Amino acid sequence: MIDKPLKPVRCYVSPAGNNKIADWYRGLSVQERADADEFIKSMRKTAIWKMPQYRPLLKGHSKLGELRWTSEKKEHRLVGYLEKGIFVALMGCGHKGKIYDPADALEEADRRKSRISKGEATTVEYDL
Repeated sequence: MIDKPLKPVRCYVSPAGNNKIADWYRGLSVQERADADEFIKSMRKTAIWKMPQYRPLLKGHSKLGELRWTSEKKEHRLVGYLEKGIFVALMGCGHKGKIYDPADALEEADRRKSRISKGEATTVEYDL
């Protein structure tokens, strides 16, 4: 039996060299980190990403999408984009209703995507 290759997930690294997804991850509780790990592991094995775990963002955010899961009665998001079968995580955040935490999460994700496209920032393999 041949296993399907795992979908790559990469994390945004700032111009200063900080893995911003790792920084966000460290701020989660032990249970939230465990749930995030299991969710990402599951998504990497999933052939087609669709609702409710993945949702494209439609309103003016440079073709961004979000990975979505719940932990400790809180909605969590990794905002990023798909490119050639790779999900690039730009921003980790919370979500409730239509409100992101931090409030400028989508705008910051757009800025980060722009920095990557300009070569000002990089990415590393998701390995938290």
